[in-house]
Amino acid sequence: MKKKLSAVSDQRTAKNSLIMVSVVLALFTATSVAAEKGTLVIPKRETKTTTQDEQTEIVERIQKTFAEINDIKGNFTQTSYIKDLEETQKYSGAFFIKKPADMMWEYTEPRDEKITIHDDITYIYKRAENQVIKTKFSKEAYSQVPLALLSSFENISTDFHISMPEKNALQLIPKKKMGFIQTLVFETVPEGFPVSMFTVIDTYGNIIMIELDKIALNNGLKDDFFLFNIPENAEVYDMSE
Repeated sequence: MKKKLSAVSDQRTAKNSLIMVSVVLALFTATSVAAEKGTLVIPKRETKTTTQDEQTEIVERIQKTFAEINDIKGNFTQTSYIKDLEETQKYSGAFFIKKPADMMWEYTEPRDEKITIHDDITYIYKRAENQVIKTKFSKEAYSQVPLALLSSFENISTDFHISMPEKNALQLIPKKKMGFIQTLVFETVPEGFPVSMFTVIDTYGNIIMIELDKIALNNGLKDDFFLFNIPENAEVYDMSE
C-alpha cells in the first residue's frame, strides 16, 4: 500500500525518524550520558597542548584509513539530544557501508528499525508497524543521518577547517554548507581504527554522539546486500516525489 505523507502526525513521525537515524556509525567509547530529560553529558578529555605536526599526523592517518576503505561494518551506539523535545535518547545497532554511497544500519530493540540507502533513495522500515518511509538522500541530510558521514572522511583537510583543542580530539567546521551541520568533533585513538567516537552539533542545537565498536574493513560486501525489498502488505509513505 503506497501513501503520501500528508497528515501532520505522519509528517512528524517521518521527521523524527530521520532526525534520530544515524549514525551515519554513524560516527565511540568512553562516553558518559545522563538519561534525565534534557541532559547530555560530554566526557572531559585530557587537556594537552598539541603541535601542528601532531594534528597533521592524525589528520593524515584518518584520511589514509578512509581512502583505503571499500566497505566497512561494525556496531554503534547513538546518543541524541533533541533540543525541541528537550530530551536525550539512546539507541544501538549495527551498520554496513559500501563506497560510494550504499549504506544500511539496523537498530536493536526497543527501536526496531532498519534504514537502507541505495541509489540516493532512503528507506526507513519500522518493523512493529510494518511501515516504510521512502525519501531521497543527499548531503543536505547528513545532520539527520550522521552515520552516512563515515563514507566521506577521506578528504577532511579539504572539506573542513580543523583544529585540535584537546588531546585526541579534532574539531571540524565545514568550509561549505553541509546540511545543518555546524561542528563535528572526532575522538581519535593511536591504534586500530582511528576514530572511536564522533559528535555532530547542528545549527538547531541538537547533539548526536556516535560510538563505534567492532569495526571491520573491506569485507567484500555486495551491491545486492543494500537492496531493500518492501515487505508484504507494508504501508509505504513516499516522500521522494
